[in-house]
Amino acid sequence: MRMNKISEEVIEIKSSLKKVMVKLKALEELITVNEKSGVEEKTAKKLGTGELIERARKNLRWSRSKVQAMDSGYGLFSDACWNMCLDIYICNLNREPITVSSIAHSSGIPMTTAMRYINVMVKQGLLIKTPNPSDNRMFLVSMSMDSIERTTNVLISYPG
Repeated sequence: MRMNKISEEVIEIKSSLKKVMVKLKALEELITVNEKSGVEEKTAKKLGTGELIERARKNLRWSRSKVQAMDSGYGLFSDACWNMCLDIYICNLNREPITVSSIAHSSGIPMTTAMRYINVMVKQGLLIKTPNPSDNRMFLVSMSMDSIERTTNVLISYPG
């Protein structure tokens, strides 16, 4: 009986993942079409590190103020993964190390949820965890080159 329940849950998760992958593929194709057609002329424009950091900070402040104004404690208006990525992005550009626990704490969501999100992003190749040389009990987190490039492209097209 218990095995059937687990099998049903696995099938349901696989089905959900397939739907997500279909949507991601469609979005990737849309992005590719837009880039090739020149719709996003801003992506060709190179921004300096300072301007990218400022855009990331503005985006992060806006996201956090949105949660403060709208959220009633259920996380409905939270962009936790995006906010964590922006925090890490800013630290990476400033060449400041950041620990997994620090980024989890600054995300404003429960530590276990933040850790789970971080681990998923590591598995997806978006983030990299490395042992902290000054404290072997902790890990530092940074963005992969692909993730930095993706975030930079989002920030280049950010209107703020």
